[in-house]
Amino acid sequence: MVVSRAPAGDAVAEVLCDAVAGQPSPGAAPDMSPEPGRDAVAVLQQRRCGWCRGDLRATQRLWCSKSCRQTAWRARGLAVVEDFCDTPKRLGYADPPYPGTARRYYQHEPNYAGEVDHAALLSRLEPFDGWALSTSAKALPMVLPLCPPGIRICVWCKPHGVSSKTRGPHNVWEAVIVKPARLRRPGVPDALIALPARGGGTLPGRKPIAFCMWLFQLLGASPVDALDDLFPGSGVVSRCFEQFKRVSLGAGRGA
Repeated sequence: MVVSRAPAGDAVAEVLCDAVAGQPSPGAAPDMSPEPGRDAVAVLQQRRCGWCRGDLRATQRLWCSKSCRQTAWRARGLAVVEDFCDTPKRLGYADPPYPGTARRYYQHEPNYAGEVDHAALLSRLEPFDGWALSTSAKALPMVLPLCPPGIRICVWCKPHGVSSKTRGPHNVWEAVIVKPARLRRPGVPDALIALPARGGGTLPGRKPIAFCMWLFQLLGASPVDALDDLFPGSGVVSRCFEQFKRVSLGAGRGA
């Protein structure tokens, strides 16, 4: 595996962002060819934001908001995998409400369905070529006996301080149970230190971009793979995976 970073420099970076977002470069002529049964105006009205995939206004070229632009630029830091000879694999990721927390944090969400049956959830994950399951440090002793052989326990540590009111150990980490689809070189650390997501909505437990990058490396992901996010929540994992695929495939074509 060859791991590289997106090219630096304002001009190159802008072209790459255009490619990642699926939008034309500044000097390129817009494609005004009408699709069957559609006119050019209808085609232009379907332009999408390079991050959230929402509709773009006529005055917006790549992003629907400053927040989407900044998030997409941070996502450019995803590792670029340049070898595409792998057989495509199916990857699964589950970030359910952690045991005992569903009612407390998610009862007001539209898709709230109570506590998650983790035994049934692991049965859903088993057919995937590679999968990962996020859970809490507190729940890990309960979830681990339900897992099949051959899994790895990885740790996401959040560099929080500890309140002076806390007595005894104060939890600052979450577990990620992983069954890799591939074991790539070079290896990837089984621990990540990263702050929780500060944007992307208000849903409790949403993951930061650094976590998504690390997750794809743990799974041994390739841009030819498909990722099924079983609990999409804010949608950030799926959006990051699409960016990972676009940037990797663009690098492979010499973009």
